[in-house]
Amino acid sequence: MKESSRLQRSLLNSVVASLTQMATILLRFVVQTTFIHELGLRYLGVNGLFNNILALLSFSELGLGSAIIFSMYRPLAEDQRNEIAALMSFYRKAYAFIAAIVSMLGLIILPFIGLLIKHGSVPYIRIYFCLFLANTVVSYLFAYKRSILTADQKDYVNLANQFIFMLFQSIVQVVILLVWKNYFLFLIILVTCTFLSNLVISLQVDRRYPYLNNLSGVKLPKSDLDDIVHNTMGLIGSQIGGIIVFGTDNLLISSFLGLVSVGLYTNYSLITNALGGILNKAVGAATASLGNLTVNGSKEHVYQIFQRYVFLNFSLTFFVVSMLASCLDPFIKVWIGSRYLLSATTVFVIIINFAINQMRQPAGNFIAAYGLYRKIGWKSIIEAFFNLLLSVFFIAVLKLGIAGTLLGTILTNLLINAWWEPGLVLKYGIGKKFSPYLKDYLVYMLVLCLSLTFNFYLSTVLDWRGFAGLFLIAIVSLTADIFIFVLLFWHKKEFVFLWELLMRLLKKI
Repeated sequence: MKESSRLQRSLLNSVVASLTQMATILLRFVVQTTFIHELGLRYLGVNGLFNNILALLSFSELGLGSAIIFSMYRPLAEDQRNEIAALMSFYRKAYAFIAAIVSMLGLIILPFIGLLIKHGSVPYIRIYFCLFLANTVVSYLFAYKRSILTADQKDYVNLANQFIFMLFQSIVQVVILLVWKNYFLFLIILVTCTFLSNLVISLQVDRRYPYLNNLSGVKLPKSDLDDIVHNTMGLIGSQIGGIIVFGTDNLLISSFLGLVSVGLYTNYSLITNALGGILNKAVGAATASLGNLTVNGSKEHVYQIFQRYVFLNFSLTFFVVSMLASCLDPFIKVWIGSRYLLSATTVFVIIINFAINQMRQPAGNFIAAYGLYRKIGWKSIIEAFFNLLLSVFFIAVLKLGIAGTLLGTILTNLLINAWWEPGLVLKYGIGKKFSPYLKDYLVYMLVLCLSLTFNFYLSTVLDWRGFAGLFLIAIVSLTADIFIFVLLFWHKKEFVFLWELLMRLLKKI
């Protein structure tokens, strides 16, 4: 594929991803605001807790989807339709097996759900859990067909599908909350929309790739199956690490602090997850193009792209973190009121955790593009062990509350992930030294920390009220951040490239 075509598809995927993600954020805010007012923090805590539990149960997927997508880069580039059909046939059978495993594990833990909640529970808690379980299992039906769109750099089709059903789901759920205040019906709509979304995407894929309509009798060659098994085995550790690191926060908070604390934290995580989703979609939309590039591009060119990719991710993270530091608490006040605020220390830790996690994205996307999963497994198991150990120590022994669960993640990322993941990409993928990257990373992290501190202090000095005050704080913060950013980085070649690219895009518009 030509460089211009790769860039066009990456930009299209990034634009659609960013727009749909921002629209989805607005929908989620509307639903969560209605949810809080009609059902309260306890039910919001149930939502957060069950999402974590189901993330843990879904470990059986073990990154098979990522391994399959990586395996499809080459046959799609070479239009090897029989090989693609064989991969999809294998994927369908594997996901049917995974759905059965998740169902079984969910039913096994069903009798013990009440033990995971401190300070009481809510009525019909097991019925609600069964609906969450059904939604997860249904999500595997037909979902395997989304992979070919992602690998073929047509993820904008996936994104449009998900947004349309998210819109319908949000409207119906808000009506249910306002009219009936019924959590059961709220979850029924969730399951229904998940099923319909996957069914529609399946029909779209059948029309776009008609050679996939008959997968019976199509078998994957042993060599390809061995590659998938090896990559998946590497992903086992990676997935377990990710699940432990990101999937246990609400579980620990619920077990040690209660559902109300989960509800309070969920309001903040809704914002950080939404913004992280925008960044990850915008930057990660190019992963399929990177996969194509690693097949056809030279090492020097790939390294240049990697440096630009890292700087682009840092640039976006810098401005988002700065705005979070200055506007997060003022936004919570305006949105749902001061009684839903967490302590200043906890909020500061939440933002630091967000920043460090976002700085991992470029290395993660290049690991996916190169298919380096088998080399990352043990790292993720070590990461998971230390993260869980530290988080439990901070929350149970030192009694640091919600901040304690995040401090474990922060320390684990800094001590393990910050050097291991990019080092893996540079050594085994691109073939370059690690020291230049480390120098840039330390500079970027120092700038992020200084900006976070400055903007956090700014939010306490500029204590303006209401939406107008929030808007003014955002303008002052953004103006200062742009000045600081340009002053520090105008001389970097990556800054010059991104600036020229932005100017070209604006001229086209």
